[in-house]
Parts: sequence; C-alpha cells; structure tokens
Amino acid sequence: MTTRRYQSDTPRIDWDEVIYNFLLITFILFAIRDGLTGSIRYLFQLLHVSFLWFVPDLMSFVAMGLFFYQQFFVKKNAIGMYLCYIFILSTITSIFFMNNSAFSLFSSIKMFIPMFVGFCFYQRSVTERQWVRVVLIVICGASVLGLLANPYVEYPWVGQTISSFGMEREATKLWWQEGGIRYGGLAGDSTMAAYMVIFIFILLSPHYSFLTNVICLPIILWAIQVSTSKTALGVYFLYVGIYFTVYFLRDRALNIAFLRLVAKWSFVCLLVPPLLMLMFYGADLGKVSSTLFSLQDRIDNTWPGPFRTVAEIFPAGVVFGCGLGCFSYPMDYTALADYNLPLDNFYMSTLIMMGMPFILFIAMQFLMVRHARDPVKLSLMTMFNFYSITIQCYGPSYATLMFGYIFSEMFGYHVRNKSRVPKQPKLKPMGQGGAEPGLASGQADMVPRPQG
Repeated sequence: MTTRRYQSDTPRIDWDEVIYNFLLITFILFAIRDGLTGSIRYLFQLLHVSFLWFVPDLMSFVAMGLFFYQQFFVKKNAIGMYLCYIFILSTITSIFFMNNSAFSLFSSIKMFIPMFVGFCFYQRSVTERQWVRVVLIVICGASVLGLLANPYVEYPWVGQTISSFGMEREATKLWWQEGGIRYGGLAGDSTMAAYMVIFIFILLSPHYSFLTNVICLPIILWAIQVSTSKTALGVYFLYVGIYFTVYFLRDRALNIAFLRLVAKWSFVCLLVPPLLMLMFYGADLGKVSSTLFSLQDRIDNTWPGPFRTVAEIFPAGVVFGCGLGCFSYPMDYTALADYNLPLDNFYMSTLIMMGMPFILFIAMQFLMVRHARDPVKLSLMTMFNFYSITIQCYGPSYATLMFGYIFSEMFGYHVRNKSRVPKQPKLKPMGQGGAEPGLASGQADMVPRPQG
C-alpha cells in the first residue's frame, strides 16, 4: 500500500524577511518619534494617548531578544556574545549602584536597548527598500522645514512642560551662557533636530545623484545653522569633504579603502576629551571666546565630575562601572538624582556605565573596521565618532540606535577565522526572479557616482 504525498501550496514563511521587516518598522518608528518629538508629544497629550510613545521601546526589547539569540545560538560571534555579557554585568551593577526600584531599572534598560535594533542590521542595509527611503526623506524634509520656519512661527509645543513618569521636562532650551534661543523645530530640541537632519541626510545621500546632493547641501546647512548646533555643523563640513572625495575618486576599491582609513582615524576623537582635560583643566577659555564657555564647562565639570563621584561613593565602579543609566536621565528617577551630572560624551558615558570591559569592546570596534564593506556605515562611523565628542547620544533614542546600526557589520563575522557568516539563502515566491536588492547585489550603488 502506497501513500500519495501532496505538496502543500501554502508558501513557506521566510523568517529572515519577517525579522528584517520588523526591524525596519522599528527603525522607522524611532526616526518618526525622535525627529518629530515636540509635535508628537504635544499631539499625544492632546489626544490622551501618551502610552503610544513607548511602542518603539517595546519593539526594541524584542530586537534585543533577537540579537541575543542570533549571537549565542546562530552566529556564535565572539564580539556579540561579549557585548551581551557586559550588558548583563552592567545591568546587575546598576541595581547595586542606583536602581532600587523596578521602574528605575526598566528606564535604564530602555535607554540602552535601541542600539540592539541597530546591531541587528549586520547583514542588511536599512535603506534597501524604496519605501523606507521615501519615509526617511519625508522625516528629513519635515525636520528641515520645521527648523527653517521656527524663527517665524511660534510652535504650540515650544516651552511646554512634558510630564513623563513623574519627571517634567521643557520642550526647548536656551544657550546657558548667553540665553539665546535654540530653535528646535518639530523635534522641540535643537540638538535633536540637527542630529536628525544631518544623519538622515547622510543615510540617503549616496542613493541620489551628485546634482541632487549639490542642491540639497546648502538647504541642510541652512537648517543646521538655524538649530545653532556647532557639533552638527562640524559633522556637516566633515561629511561634505568626504562626499566630494569619494565622488571624485570614482573607483570603488579606492573609495572603500579611503573610507576605512578615515573611519580608523576617527577613533582619535575618543582621545580628545582626556587630552583637553589634561591641557586646559582650570583654564578660562571663555576669555578667548564666549563660544568656548560650554567647552570649558565640559572640561572642568561634566567630563571629569561623574568619574570623581563614582570614585568617592562607589569605588568598585572605577573598574566595573556604575551600571546602565548612571549619569544620564534614568538617574533622575533614583535616590541619587542629586549626584546626576550628565556626561556630554557618548564613549565616556558608556565607559562609566560599563567600566573597563567597554575599553576592550572599543578595541574590537577599531580592529573590525578593516573588514567593513558598507560605505554608508563607514561614512556614518566617522561622523558619529566626531559627533559624540560633545554629545551623549542616549537621547534621542534614534541616536543610540544609529550607533548600533553603524557598527553592526562586526556582528556578522566569526572572529576566529575572520570570515563572514554565510548569508542564508532567501526563498523567492514562484514566478519571481532576480537578486534581492541590498548589500549582496547592489553594494556598488551605495557609493556616490555621477547620475546627473
């Protein structure tokens, strides 16, 4: 007796694509939320649906779980597993140092995990899909128009007090030394608005012609100048230099070699704060120029201050760090709120949270640059390292996410043999052919080239 076997007509689920689409939606939701923070917060409060604000955060917890599973059970990547270990250690340390309640611990974890969303893009580009690029163009365009119109329009959310878990924050802020208005556009915060404009533009720039970029560059510059963000302005000019160099080199191999070289040298930016503290601690740079008051404040207070505090009240933190969320906004929810002095540097802020183990992770970041193949991520790496000198980048969450995205390629490698983990073959629906657009087949399209 024989049994006939029938082939199911039900299409198989491509879980790689399901996960990728989930990550894309999470990425986009963070971009929308943080690019339009002021307007969205204002609208949510009017409609009494403020809980929707945390939807991207909940999705990032799922992304964190996916990253842990992939790194431990699928890729078995040494760097990824090491990062997971120091994340767990830092979470435990945070409980001992400052988090005496479940809520404050949740806030600390929520602050950090958007970067896991970015880490999950180790084999893909977020701009592969055209609809994603269209959404990012709309967000960038809205951010630019929001900034340019801000000097002439009084937005209803400017100056509003936003209540979040018992804490109140103002939607815009002033220059601390001169009291001049910092226009925040639709984001409601000048630093956030400038970040969204420049970094989304860098993501999109290589997908469009040279002429399109030349037309857009002055508009981007205008918007950044309105925001008064000096750091974003520096990133802008740095990117313009890199963009034109890559464009005129033309050769793809030379472009990648150049971008890797610049990315490696950008790690010198990590040494800038300690060198400035050694040379100018206690000096009065404000006498040289009033624009240096904020830099002098960082040199004397916000950079060294948290490390002094940890050494005094939690000596073990000198080695192991003070845990997730310390000396950032989650600390305001704890009994140690009076000690909080926000550390205006991403790498120093992460170092004080994770301690000496984070230094080894930075070394891994540097060493893996030579294996990076995505020119956009290499360009963003240089921009982020420069930008993070004076910005903590743990707010907005999109900035934290971008750190993960920029350095995601290192999690697709086996460190022992330095070879890329083979990408799983994609199941194509019947009747469709052609290669999947993206890094595998269209990487060359990510390099600026003449189109008009």
